[in-house]
Amino acid sequence: MTREWIPIPGTNKHTLIHVALEEFSSKGYKGVNITELAKKANMTTGAIYHHFGSKAKLYEVIRSEMEQRIMDRMEGITSVVDDPSEGMQAALITGLKFAVKMNICRLLCEDAPNEKVDKVADFLASFNEDPNLPVSILLISTWRSVLNAISEEQITLEQGENLIKWIFKKGTN
Repeated sequence: MTREWIPIPGTNKHTLIHVALEEFSSKGYKGVNITELAKKANMTTGAIYHHFGSKAKLYEVIRSEMEQRIMDRMEGITSVVDDPSEGMQAALITGLKFAVKMNICRLLCEDAPNEKVDKVADFLASFNEDPNLPVSILLISTWRSVLNAISEEQITLEQGENLIKWIFKKGTN
């Protein structure tokens, strides 16, 4: 994957991405007002449209990059685990820890506008051994629900990890 959008620090594009990441991560897509975002970045809305074309495209750039960072970690952990069930559990927990560390739980738990590809869901689907039982649908929903609960401060990271472990434990009974 090329990461052409990564701008030089100190440029307007870099500032916009940095501010937008913070805003989308704390307020979600719908909660971000493009005029307020531009003001926080000490720029005009024209700068956002010049660099990204729209709020949705700016969000897509940020969301895609954060999903890729999650995927890098998920793929890394599963490459050292032989059992598919253990791999899925390890991937979900690794992704969860990274999302909390980066404060991107809200960003990753919401449905993305214009999102054609769901990298995490596709990754989890690759573990499905039985096409008649698409477990990844349940797992991606659970993972996003846990991210949302953490972002809403309803549960802690530790509780989120324990929920994921509980699901896998119940699945083996």
